[in-house]
Amino acid sequence: MNLNTLPHGDMPGDKIQIEQSHIDKAETIYPVLRSLLPDRKAVVCVCGGSGVGKSEIASLLAGLLREDGIKAYVMSGDNYPHRIPAENDAERERVFAAGGREALDAYLGSPKEIDFGLVNTILADFKAGKDCVRMKRMGRTPDALWFDEVDVSDTQVLILEWTHGNSDYLRGVDIPILLNSTPEETLAHRRARARDKGVDSPFTSLVLELEQAKLVRQAHKAKIIVSKAGELISYADFCVLMGVQA
Repeated sequence: MNLNTLPHGDMPGDKIQIEQSHIDKAETIYPVLRSLLPDRKAVVCVCGGSGVGKSEIASLLAGLLREDGIKAYVMSGDNYPHRIPAENDAERERVFAAGGREALDAYLGSPKEIDFGLVNTILADFKAGKDCVRMKRMGRTPDALWFDEVDVSDTQVLILEWTHGNSDYLRGVDIPILLNSTPEETLAHRRARARDKGVDSPFTSLVLELEQAKLVRQAHKAKIIVSKAGELISYADFCVLMGVQA
């Protein structure tokens, strides 16, 4: 597989940095994913915290599918908040200041923060066999926001890489894949990318903690779960690993 020609996610400005650990995980996931794919257009989500390599593994899975003659498109869920990142961060802080931890928890990953309606429409249009779907592009400034008509007429698998890819608000995902992580790993990854200011603030740590709790609550829906060590694990094993009840 040529790493230089892999399909990438469609969020403007995002880059992937593939390491051997990503390749190992993708190669572990792929045989199971391949066996689960239905004989029709399918949506796969790769979800987890930002430290687990969702973008990289989604791209690698798309490349492996392509080697099997299956065309895949990698869709970034980070294009679909209602607000650009800086404005959404400000809204998170406003919500927290007004209502505390409980209010912030209710906001994160909810339809108030994310345009799930648009994402669900895209997934439904793709699975219905439409030749083109209208996809959003969101950069990091107000002027970096637009829509593209994407030709998916010969695309067989849409891979959605997104923290919220296993959300109860999402419709139409056939195969959810959970990449497990801890808030500490997520924070370390954000520091390494240095995309945003204040990545190691107490508030950011709280956001990561709350998002991690949501991922754990949603984990029972995942059809494939990968541990931090790169092993395929059952949901029961996941619960033991994370110290939660099944």
